[in-house]
Amino acid sequence: MIKPAFQIEVSDISDEELLQCRLLVEVTPNAFTYVLLNQRNMSPLVVKYFQLEPSKESPLTDTLQELMNGDTLLKRPVKETLLVYNFPESSLVPESLFTTDTNRQIIDTLHGNLQKGLILTEKIPWWELFNVYRISFELHHLLQQTFSAGKYWHYYSLMLKSFKMFDSTEQQDCIKVIFYSDKMVALVIREGKVHLAQTFLYHDTKDVAYHLLNCCHQLGIDQESVRLLVGGLIDKQSSLSTELHKYFLRIDFEEIDESIKVTDELKELPLHYFSSILKMAVCA
Repeated sequence: MIKPAFQIEVSDISDEELLQCRLLVEVTPNAFTYVLLNQRNMSPLVVKYFQLEPSKESPLTDTLQELMNGDTLLKRPVKETLLVYNFPESSLVPESLFTTDTNRQIIDTLHGNLQKGLILTEKIPWWELFNVYRISFELHHLLQQTFSAGKYWHYYSLMLKSFKMFDSTEQQDCIKVIFYSDKMVALVIREGKVHLAQTFLYHDTKDVAYHLLNCCHQLGIDQESVRLLVGGLIDKQSSLSTELHKYFLRIDFEEIDESIKVTDELKELPLHYFSSILKMAVCA
């Protein structure tokens, strides 16, 4: 049985409570996270994060099947289920240029055509953008079987939607970064417009600094004045945090919005670990 790397869970969750809940599931190549949010009182009942190690002998779909079979909460009925794909094979297309005829060509050009996969698209609310992305047939089929009534989103789309709802500050330039154990997802907003949404792999702190400084250089952003909004698996006293403070003067660790009830269970871990996914669960 696959055990979570960390979890927060309210005890004795009733069937009645679950039927007031939105379940948000995030899948990445190496992680699985889910949140149960009671929409009546905006209280998170469960937050679980699993670190995965798929291989040729045990591919991602097999690992996920084992995980979901072993978690009884995922088998209980809820009000609504949202499935979020956090995979890098994505492209944001301006609404004025979007046409379904070119979707596969865009993804194949930007990310190669070795992986055929399923091409999905969605209009991003509050932005004049479409997200075109590719997901493996096997993974999509598995999640459709497991969550038959689930609705699907790409992580970048919900990241943009939640940014507009919770984090946007007029025309202030901002780089929002969510850290995972082996990668970071960066969203760059300049003069109120999206300039980048991209996933970067990293091995050490210098890789992180390089990618972020390169974003500033390529996009003409002043690293001393830009707001760096940080969340995910990063500790405030870590070497990674120290490295970021060498180059950026305005660093904020992401907070949970006041609309979300901060329970005693949530306080057991740093709130910025899961603030981003909770915001997504609210706005999805």
